[in-house]
Amino acid sequence: MPQKIIDQTTIQPDGSPGDDAFTAFAICNDNFEDTEARLVLLESGGGEIGGRLDDEIAARTAADAALGARIDADHSLITQETADRIAAVQAETTARTNADTALSARILGKNRIINGNFDIYQRGNPGTITNTAAYTADRWICSSAGAGVTSNWGLGGTTPGEIPDSVRFLGFNVVSGVTSAWVGQWIEGVHTFAGEKATVSFWMRSGVAGKKVGLLIQQHFGVGGSTMVEVQASSVITLTTKFTKYTVTFDVPSIAGKSVGGNNALLLTFFYADDRPALFGGQLVGQTGLFELAQVQMEKGDKATDFEWRPVGHELQLCQRYYCKSYALPTKAGTPNSDSGRIATGLQISGTNSPSFSAYALRFPVGMRTSPAVTVYGAVSGNPNKVTMSDNADSSGVPTVRGLSEGGCEINWVNNPGTFGGWFHFTADAEI
Repeated sequence: MPQKIIDQTTIQPDGSPGDDAFTAFAICNDNFEDTEARLVLLESGGGEIGGRLDDEIAARTAADAALGARIDADHSLITQETADRIAAVQAETTARTNADTALSARILGKNRIINGNFDIYQRGNPGTITNTAAYTADRWICSSAGAGVTSNWGLGGTTPGEIPDSVRFLGFNVVSGVTSAWVGQWIEGVHTFAGEKATVSFWMRSGVAGKKVGLLIQQHFGVGGSTMVEVQASSVITLTTKFTKYTVTFDVPSIAGKSVGGNNALLLTFFYADDRPALFGGQLVGQTGLFELAQVQMEKGDKATDFEWRPVGHELQLCQRYYCKSYALPTKAGTPNSDSGRIATGLQISGTNSPSFSAYALRFPVGMRTSPAVTVYGAVSGNPNKVTMSDNADSSGVPTVRGLSEGGCEINWVNNPGTFGGWFHFTADAEI
Protein backbone atom coordinates (compact mmCIF):
# COMPACT_ATOMS: atom_id res chain seq x y z
CA MET A 1 0.00 0.00 0.00
CA PRO A 2 1.20 3.59 -0.40
CA GLN A 3 2.84 5.16 2.62
CA LYS A 4 0.43 7.01 5.01
CA ILE A 5 1.24 10.56 6.09
CA ILE A 6 0.50 12.03 9.58
CA ASP A 7 -1.39 15.31 9.28
CA GLN A 8 0.29 18.02 11.30
CA THR A 9 -1.52 21.16 10.08
CA THR A 10 -5.31 20.60 9.57
CA ILE A 11 -7.45 22.26 12.35
CA GLN A 12 -9.55 19.65 14.05
CA PRO A 13 -13.12 20.19 15.40
CA ASP A 14 -11.71 20.75 18.84
CA GLY A 15 -9.50 23.50 17.46
CA SER A 16 -6.17 21.64 17.72
CA PRO A 17 -3.91 21.42 14.63
CA GLY A 18 -3.17 17.99 13.00
CA ASP A 19 -3.99 14.43 13.90
CA ASP A 20 -4.20 13.48 17.52
CA ALA A 21 -1.65 11.09 19.06
CA PHE A 22 -3.83 8.03 18.73
CA THR A 23 -4.37 8.59 15.02
CA ALA A 24 -0.69 9.37 14.46
CA PHE A 25 0.46 6.17 16.18
CA ALA A 26 -2.04 4.14 14.18
CA ILE A 27 -0.62 5.58 10.92
CA CYS A 28 2.94 4.73 12.04
CA ASN A 29 1.92 1.17 12.89
CA ASP A 30 0.28 0.75 9.47
CA ASN A 31 3.47 2.02 7.78
CA PHE A 32 5.67 -0.29 9.87
CA GLU A 33 3.44 -3.28 9.05
CA ASP A 34 3.55 -2.49 5.35
CA THR A 35 7.36 -2.07 5.44
CA GLU A 36 7.80 -5.33 7.30
CA ALA A 37 5.68 -7.14 4.75
CA ARG A 38 7.74 -5.68 1.90
CA LEU A 39 11.03 -6.71 3.57
CA VAL A 40 9.80 -10.25 4.15
CA LEU A 41 8.74 -10.48 0.54
CA LEU A 42 12.08 -9.04 -0.63
CA GLU A 43 14.16 -11.43 1.49
CA SER A 44 12.16 -14.42 0.25
CA GLY A 45 12.81 -13.42 -3.39
CA GLY A 46 9.19 -13.50 -4.25
CA GLY A 47 7.09 -11.04 -6.02
CA GLU A 48 7.93 -8.49 -8.66
CA ILE A 49 10.47 -6.62 -6.53
CA GLY A 50 12.33 -9.78 -5.61
CA GLY A 51 12.43 -10.85 -9.22
CA ARG A 52 13.85 -7.55 -10.38
CA LEU A 53 16.44 -7.60 -7.59
CA ASP A 54 17.50 -11.13 -8.49
CA ASP A 55 17.84 -10.08 -12.09
CA GLU A 56 19.93 -7.07 -11.10
CA ILE A 57 22.17 -9.19 -8.85
CA ALA A 58 22.67 -11.69 -11.66
CA ALA A 59 23.41 -8.92 -14.13
CA ARG A 60 25.85 -7.25 -11.80
CA THR A 61 27.57 -10.60 -11.07
CA ALA A 62 27.88 -11.32 -14.80
CA ALA A 63 29.23 -7.81 -15.43
CA ASP A 64 31.77 -8.17 -12.61
CA ALA A 65 32.89 -11.53 -14.03
CA ALA A 66 33.25 -10.06 -17.52
CA LEU A 67 35.18 -7.09 -16.18
CA GLY A 68 37.49 -9.39 -14.19
CA ALA A 69 38.14 -11.51 -17.25
CA ARG A 70 38.92 -8.37 -19.28
CA ILE A 71 41.31 -7.14 -16.61
CA ASP A 72 43.03 -10.55 -16.44
CA ALA A 73 43.34 -10.65 -20.21
CA ASP A 74 44.73 -7.10 -20.35
CA HIS A 75 47.16 -7.91 -17.52
CA SER A 76 48.26 -11.03 -19.37
CA LEU A 77 48.84 -8.98 -22.52
CA ILE A 78 50.76 -6.33 -20.56
CA THR A 79 52.84 -9.01 -18.81
CA GLN A 80 53.65 -10.74 -22.10
CA GLU A 81 54.51 -7.42 -23.76
CA THR A 82 56.79 -6.57 -20.86
CA ALA A 83 58.42 -10.00 -21.04
CA ASP A 84 58.89 -9.59 -24.79
CA ARG A 85 60.49 -6.19 -24.31
CA ILE A 86 62.79 -7.51 -21.58
CA ALA A 87 63.78 -10.43 -23.80
CA ALA A 88 64.46 -8.05 -26.70
CA VAL A 89 66.64 -5.82 -24.49
CA GLN A 90 68.55 -8.85 -23.22
CA ALA A 91 69.03 -10.16 -26.77
CA GLU A 92 70.29 -6.76 -27.90
CA THR A 93 72.66 -6.56 -24.93
CA THR A 94 74.02 -10.02 -25.71
CA ALA A 95 74.41 -9.13 -29.38
CA ARG A 96 76.25 -5.90 -28.53
CA THR A 97 78.53 -7.76 -26.12
CA ASN A 98 79.31 -10.38 -28.74
CA ALA A 99 79.91 -7.68 -31.33
CA ASP A 100 82.20 -5.77 -28.97
CA THR A 101 84.15 -8.95 -28.24
CA ALA A 102 84.45 -9.79 -31.93
CA LEU A 103 85.43 -6.20 -32.76
CA SER A 104 88.03 -6.02 -29.99
CA ALA A 105 89.64 -9.15 -31.39
CA ARG A 106 90.13 -7.32 -34.69
CA ILE A 107 91.15 -3.84 -33.59
CA LEU A 108 94.77 -3.14 -34.37
CA GLY A 109 96.77 -1.72 -31.52
CA LYS A 110 95.16 -3.39 -28.50
CA ASN A 111 98.33 -5.46 -27.96
CA ARG A 112 101.08 -3.23 -26.60
CA ILE A 113 103.62 -6.02 -27.07
CA ILE A 114 105.52 -5.84 -30.36
CA ASN A 115 106.54 -9.09 -32.07
CA GLY A 116 104.54 -11.15 -29.57
CA ASN A 117 104.52 -14.08 -32.01
CA PHE A 118 108.33 -13.90 -32.49
CA ASP A 119 108.10 -13.60 -36.28
CA ILE A 120 110.79 -10.91 -36.61
CA TYR A 121 114.33 -11.95 -35.78
CA GLN A 122 116.67 -9.30 -37.21
CA ARG A 123 119.52 -9.82 -34.74
CA GLY A 124 119.59 -13.61 -34.98
CA ASN A 125 120.41 -15.97 -32.13
CA PRO A 126 122.72 -14.27 -29.61
CA GLY A 127 124.02 -17.66 -28.46
CA THR A 128 125.42 -17.90 -24.95
CA ILE A 129 124.56 -15.05 -22.60
CA THR A 130 126.64 -14.87 -19.45
CA ASN A 131 126.24 -12.13 -16.82
CA THR A 132 124.72 -9.70 -19.28
CA ALA A 133 121.54 -8.78 -21.11
CA ALA A 134 121.07 -9.05 -24.88
CA TYR A 135 118.34 -8.76 -27.47
CA THR A 136 117.17 -11.88 -29.25
CA ALA A 137 113.91 -11.86 -31.25
CA ASP A 138 113.08 -8.24 -32.02
CA ARG A 139 112.04 -6.16 -28.99
CA TRP A 140 112.75 -9.06 -26.60
CA ILE A 141 115.65 -8.67 -24.19
CA CYS A 142 116.98 -11.57 -22.16
CA SER A 143 119.24 -11.57 -19.13
CA SER A 144 121.21 -14.09 -17.14
CA ALA A 145 123.37 -13.65 -14.06
CA GLY A 146 125.69 -15.91 -12.12
CA ALA A 147 129.32 -16.93 -12.35
CA GLY A 148 129.88 -19.16 -15.37
CA VAL A 149 126.18 -19.26 -16.23
CA THR A 150 125.24 -20.08 -19.81
CA SER A 151 121.81 -19.34 -21.21
CA ASN A 152 120.98 -20.48 -24.72
CA TRP A 153 118.20 -18.87 -26.67
CA GLY A 154 116.54 -20.19 -29.80
CA LEU A 155 113.57 -19.87 -32.08
CA GLY A 156 112.00 -22.83 -33.87
CA GLY A 157 108.92 -24.84 -34.73
CA THR A 158 106.60 -27.02 -32.69
CA THR A 159 103.74 -29.42 -33.29
CA PRO A 160 101.26 -27.80 -35.75
CA GLY A 161 98.08 -26.78 -33.97
CA GLU A 162 99.57 -26.87 -30.47
CA ILE A 163 99.82 -23.07 -30.53
CA PRO A 164 96.83 -21.57 -32.42
CA ASP A 165 97.81 -20.57 -35.98
CA SER A 166 101.52 -20.60 -35.16
CA VAL A 167 104.66 -22.72 -34.82
CA ARG A 168 106.81 -19.88 -33.44
CA PHE A 169 108.15 -19.59 -29.91
CA LEU A 170 111.15 -18.30 -27.99
CA GLY A 171 113.13 -20.77 -25.88
CA PHE A 172 115.35 -20.05 -22.89
CA ASN A 173 117.54 -22.75 -21.34
CA VAL A 174 118.49 -22.07 -17.73
CA VAL A 175 121.53 -24.07 -16.60
CA SER A 176 122.90 -24.89 -13.17
CA GLY A 177 124.45 -21.96 -11.33
CA VAL A 178 121.98 -19.31 -12.53
CA THR A 179 121.23 -16.64 -9.96
CA SER A 180 118.80 -14.70 -12.15
CA ALA A 181 117.24 -15.37 -15.56
CA TRP A 182 114.45 -13.52 -17.30
CA VAL A 183 113.12 -12.37 -20.66
CA GLY A 184 111.06 -9.25 -21.19
CA GLN A 185 110.08 -6.27 -23.29
CA TRP A 186 110.36 -2.54 -22.77
CA ILE A 187 107.06 -0.82 -23.65
CA GLU A 188 107.59 2.79 -24.64
CA GLY A 189 106.06 5.27 -22.17
CA VAL A 190 105.72 4.86 -18.39
CA HIS A 191 102.15 6.13 -18.74
CA THR A 192 101.18 2.85 -20.44
CA PHE A 193 98.18 1.35 -18.54
CA ALA A 194 98.99 3.64 -15.56
CA GLY A 195 96.16 3.61 -13.02
CA GLU A 196 94.33 0.83 -14.88
CA LYS A 197 94.13 -2.94 -15.08
CA ALA A 198 96.23 -4.69 -17.73
CA THR A 199 96.08 -8.36 -18.70
CA VAL A 200 98.97 -10.41 -20.07
CA SER A 201 98.10 -13.57 -22.00
CA PHE A 202 100.63 -16.04 -23.38
CA TRP A 203 101.28 -19.68 -24.29
CA MET A 204 104.07 -21.53 -22.52
CA ARG A 205 105.60 -24.92 -21.71
CA SER A 206 108.67 -26.29 -19.96
CA GLY A 207 110.98 -29.20 -20.71
CA VAL A 208 109.95 -30.87 -17.46
CA ALA A 209 106.50 -30.53 -15.88
CA GLY A 210 106.28 -28.54 -12.67
CA LYS A 211 108.65 -25.69 -13.59
CA LYS A 212 107.46 -22.24 -12.56
CA VAL A 213 107.42 -18.77 -14.09
CA GLY A 214 106.70 -15.46 -12.38
CA LEU A 215 105.58 -12.27 -14.13
CA LEU A 216 106.59 -8.81 -13.03
CA ILE A 217 106.15 -5.23 -14.29
CA GLN A 218 108.32 -2.22 -13.57
CA GLN A 219 107.53 1.44 -14.15
CA HIS A 220 110.77 3.20 -15.10
CA PHE A 221 110.45 7.00 -14.97
CA GLY A 222 113.53 7.74 -17.05
CA VAL A 223 116.54 9.97 -16.64
CA GLY A 224 115.93 12.40 -13.76
CA GLY A 225 112.52 10.84 -13.02
CA SER A 226 111.05 9.23 -9.92
CA THR A 227 112.23 5.96 -8.44
CA MET A 228 111.21 2.79 -10.25
CA VAL A 229 107.95 1.12 -9.11
CA GLU A 230 107.65 -2.69 -9.26
CA VAL A 231 104.59 -4.95 -9.14
CA GLN A 232 104.78 -8.75 -8.94
CA ALA A 233 102.02 -11.01 -10.22
CA SER A 234 99.85 -12.32 -7.40
CA SER A 235 101.06 -15.89 -7.93
CA VAL A 236 103.52 -17.92 -9.98
CA ILE A 237 102.41 -20.18 -12.81
CA THR A 238 103.23 -23.90 -12.82
CA LEU A 239 103.98 -25.19 -16.32
CA THR A 240 103.45 -28.51 -18.06
CA THR A 241 105.26 -30.04 -21.03
CA LYS A 242 102.40 -29.02 -23.36
CA PHE A 243 101.84 -25.50 -24.60
CA THR A 244 99.01 -24.00 -22.53
CA LYS A 245 97.47 -20.53 -22.52
CA TYR A 246 97.84 -18.54 -19.29
CA THR A 247 96.62 -15.09 -18.23
CA VAL A 248 97.84 -12.70 -15.55
CA THR A 249 96.13 -9.40 -14.64
CA PHE A 250 98.03 -6.49 -13.08
CA ASP A 251 96.75 -3.43 -11.23
CA VAL A 252 99.16 -0.96 -12.79
CA PRO A 253 99.99 1.88 -10.34
CA SER A 254 99.02 5.44 -11.13
CA ILE A 255 101.85 7.83 -11.99
CA ALA A 256 100.06 10.85 -10.53
CA GLY A 257 102.57 13.02 -8.70
CA LYS A 258 105.57 11.23 -10.23
CA SER A 259 108.41 12.96 -12.08
CA VAL A 260 108.86 11.61 -15.60
CA GLY A 261 112.21 11.92 -17.36
CA GLY A 262 113.50 10.95 -20.78
CA ASN A 263 113.57 7.36 -22.00
CA ASN A 264 110.77 6.33 -19.62
CA ALA A 265 109.05 2.98 -20.12
CA LEU A 266 107.06 0.07 -18.70
CA LEU A 267 109.00 -3.21 -18.50
CA LEU A 268 107.23 -6.58 -18.62
CA THR A 269 109.36 -9.56 -17.55
CA PHE A 270 109.00 -13.33 -17.33
CA PHE A 271 111.24 -14.63 -14.54
CA TYR A 272 112.49 -18.23 -14.74
CA ALA A 273 115.07 -18.12 -11.94
CA ASP A 274 116.13 -15.72 -9.21
CA ASP A 275 118.00 -16.05 -5.93
CA ARG A 276 115.97 -13.42 -4.02
CA PRO A 277 113.66 -15.04 -1.48
CA ALA A 278 111.43 -11.96 -1.57
CA LEU A 279 110.78 -12.39 -5.29
CA PHE A 280 107.74 -14.65 -5.80
CA GLY A 281 108.18 -16.11 -2.34
CA GLY A 282 111.50 -17.71 -3.25
CA GLN A 283 109.80 -20.26 -5.53
CA LEU A 284 112.26 -19.55 -8.38
CA VAL A 285 115.47 -19.94 -6.36
CA GLY A 286 117.83 -22.44 -8.01
CA GLN A 287 115.37 -23.33 -10.79
CA THR A 288 116.84 -24.70 -14.03
CA GLY A 289 115.46 -26.12 -17.27
CA LEU A 290 114.06 -25.25 -20.67
CA PHE A 291 111.29 -22.64 -20.96
CA GLU A 292 109.45 -21.87 -24.20
CA LEU A 293 107.20 -18.84 -24.69
CA ALA A 294 104.71 -17.99 -27.49
CA GLN A 295 101.99 -15.50 -28.50
CA VAL A 296 102.46 -12.85 -25.82
CA GLN A 297 99.83 -10.13 -25.55
CA MET A 298 99.36 -7.28 -23.06
CA GLU A 299 96.13 -5.30 -23.27
CA LYS A 300 93.95 -2.95 -21.24
CA GLY A 301 91.34 -4.46 -18.90
CA ASP A 302 90.95 -7.52 -16.71
CA LYS A 303 90.12 -10.01 -19.47
CA ALA A 304 92.25 -11.60 -22.17
CA THR A 305 90.98 -11.50 -25.76
CA ASP A 306 92.19 -13.48 -28.76
CA PHE A 307 95.77 -12.81 -29.85
CA GLU A 308 96.05 -9.81 -32.15
CA TRP A 309 97.38 -10.81 -35.55
CA ARG A 310 99.07 -7.96 -37.38
CA PRO A 311 100.44 -8.30 -40.92
CA VAL A 312 104.10 -9.34 -40.82
CA GLY A 313 105.04 -6.24 -42.83
CA HIS A 314 103.38 -4.04 -40.23
CA GLU A 315 105.05 -5.95 -37.40
CA LEU A 316 108.44 -5.47 -39.09
CA GLN A 317 107.89 -1.72 -39.30
CA LEU A 318 106.99 -1.59 -35.61
CA CYS A 319 110.23 -3.43 -34.84
CA GLN A 320 112.29 -1.17 -37.14
CA ARG A 321 111.29 1.85 -35.09
CA TYR A 322 113.70 0.42 -32.49
CA TYR A 323 116.21 -1.52 -34.59
CA CYS A 324 116.88 -1.80 -38.33
CA LYS A 325 119.66 -2.96 -40.61
CA SER A 326 120.70 -3.26 -44.26
CA TYR A 327 121.40 -7.00 -44.09
CA ALA A 328 118.83 -9.50 -45.33
CA LEU A 329 116.41 -10.30 -42.49
CA PRO A 330 117.81 -13.79 -41.75
CA THR A 331 121.45 -12.53 -41.81
CA LYS A 332 123.09 -11.56 -38.55
CA ALA A 333 124.95 -8.25 -38.46
CA GLY A 334 128.70 -8.66 -39.01
CA THR A 335 128.38 -11.70 -41.29
CA PRO A 336 131.21 -11.59 -43.88
CA ASN A 337 130.59 -11.53 -47.63
CA SER A 338 127.00 -10.48 -47.26
CA ASP A 339 125.98 -9.07 -50.61
CA SER A 340 122.21 -9.00 -50.03
CA GLY A 341 121.17 -5.51 -49.07
CA ARG A 342 124.66 -4.02 -48.99
CA ILE A 343 125.09 -0.34 -49.79
CA ALA A 344 127.45 0.71 -52.57
CA THR A 345 128.73 4.07 -53.75
CA GLY A 346 131.37 5.13 -56.23
CA LEU A 347 131.47 8.72 -55.13
CA GLN A 348 134.94 10.16 -54.52
CA ILE A 349 135.65 13.67 -53.33
CA SER A 350 139.13 15.21 -53.21
CA GLY A 351 139.96 17.59 -50.42
CA THR A 352 142.38 20.50 -50.45
CA ASN A 353 145.14 18.31 -49.03
CA SER A 354 144.58 15.65 -51.73
CA PRO A 355 143.17 12.75 -49.63
CA SER A 356 139.92 11.54 -51.16
CA PHE A 357 136.86 10.51 -49.30
CA SER A 358 133.36 9.23 -50.02
CA ALA A 359 129.98 10.07 -48.57
CA TYR A 360 126.64 8.31 -48.58
CA ALA A 361 123.24 9.68 -47.50
CA LEU A 362 121.61 6.90 -45.53
CA ARG A 363 117.83 6.80 -44.95
CA PHE A 364 116.29 4.47 -42.38
CA PRO A 365 113.31 2.34 -43.51
CA VAL A 366 111.01 3.99 -40.92
CA GLY A 367 111.25 6.93 -38.54
CA MET A 368 113.01 5.61 -35.45
CA ARG A 369 112.11 6.18 -31.81
CA THR A 370 115.06 8.55 -31.36
CA SER A 371 118.37 9.26 -33.07
CA PRO A 372 119.88 5.75 -33.11
CA ALA A 373 123.35 4.39 -32.52
CA VAL A 374 124.63 3.55 -36.01
CA THR A 375 127.31 0.91 -36.65
CA VAL A 376 128.88 0.44 -40.09
CA TYR A 377 130.26 -2.96 -41.20
CA GLY A 378 132.57 -3.81 -44.07
CA ALA A 379 130.49 -5.73 -46.62
CA VAL A 380 133.30 -8.22 -47.34
CA SER A 381 135.00 -8.61 -43.96
CA GLY A 382 131.96 -8.04 -41.75
CA ASN A 383 134.18 -5.99 -39.42
CA PRO A 384 132.46 -3.18 -37.52
CA ASN A 385 133.49 0.45 -38.12
CA LYS A 386 134.88 -0.34 -41.54
CA VAL A 387 133.90 0.14 -45.18
CA THR A 388 135.03 -2.24 -47.94
CA MET A 389 137.10 -0.34 -50.52
CA SER A 390 137.15 -0.95 -54.27
CA ASP A 391 140.04 -3.39 -53.72
CA ASN A 392 137.85 -5.46 -51.30
CA ALA A 393 140.00 -4.39 -48.34
CA ASP A 394 138.72 -2.60 -45.26
CA SER A 395 139.11 1.15 -45.06
CA SER A 396 142.11 2.13 -42.98
CA GLY A 397 140.12 4.70 -41.08
CA VAL A 398 136.83 4.59 -39.18
CA PRO A 399 133.77 5.87 -41.05
CA THR A 400 132.09 8.92 -39.58
CA VAL A 401 128.38 9.26 -38.91
CA ARG A 402 127.17 12.81 -39.50
CA GLY A 403 123.83 14.59 -39.44
CA LEU A 404 122.20 11.84 -37.42
CA SER A 405 118.43 12.01 -36.83
CA GLU A 406 115.45 9.66 -36.47
CA GLY A 407 115.15 9.54 -40.24
CA GLY A 408 118.72 8.94 -41.38
CA CYS A 409 122.29 10.17 -41.47
CA GLU A 410 125.36 10.64 -43.67
CA ILE A 411 128.23 8.14 -43.69
CA ASN A 412 131.68 9.57 -44.55
CA TRP A 413 134.96 7.71 -44.89
CA VAL A 414 138.47 8.31 -46.22
CA ASN A 415 139.39 6.14 -49.18
CA ASN A 416 142.53 4.08 -49.10
CA PRO A 417 145.18 5.22 -51.60
CA GLY A 418 144.23 4.16 -55.10
CA THR A 419 140.70 3.17 -54.16
CA PHE A 420 137.31 4.80 -54.50
CA GLY A 421 133.80 4.44 -53.19
CA GLY A 422 132.95 1.49 -51.02
CA TRP A 423 130.51 -1.19 -49.91
CA PHE A 424 129.06 -1.50 -46.43
CA HIS A 425 126.19 -2.61 -44.22
CA PHE A 426 124.74 -0.80 -41.22
CA THR A 427 122.65 -1.34 -38.10
CA ALA A 428 120.71 1.38 -36.29
CA ASP A 429 119.70 0.82 -32.67
CA ALA A 430 117.16 3.04 -30.88
CA GLU A 431 116.02 0.58 -28.20
CA ILE A 432 114.83 1.99 -24.90
